[in-house]
Amino acid sequence: MGLLDKINPQKKLPRPTAVAFDHGGVLQISWDDGRESLFEPKYLRGHCPCAECVEEWSGKRVVGMDSVKEGIQPRGMHEVGRYAIQIDWNDDHNTGIYSWDYLLKLRENPAE
Repeated sequence: MGLLDKINPQKKLPRPTAVAFDHGGVLQISWDDGRESLFEPKYLRGHCPCAECVEEWSGKRVVGMDSVKEGIQPRGMHEVGRYAIQIDWNDDHNTGIYSWDYLLKLRENPAE
């Protein structure tokens, strides 16, 4: 434990214990804090954090919910290190890396 941790202890963030898509493409995440998150495909695609969807310098979203076509579905996903997942979408977009921290933020503030 470092000095900064003693001065301002960091709260341990929840981590996923299970991650899967259901038959409708909804991302289901079970967290080690006992909560479960459900993310609809259109919502997740509309909140993609990649540089194609969010301007890197300004942080302005250029691809949002209104840009996502109806019927968007995940084709698959894979784990990125121990901190994120990357989703392959049926609109051929696959550059978004959804970190566990980002998904927790979406869980806590779904309107963002």
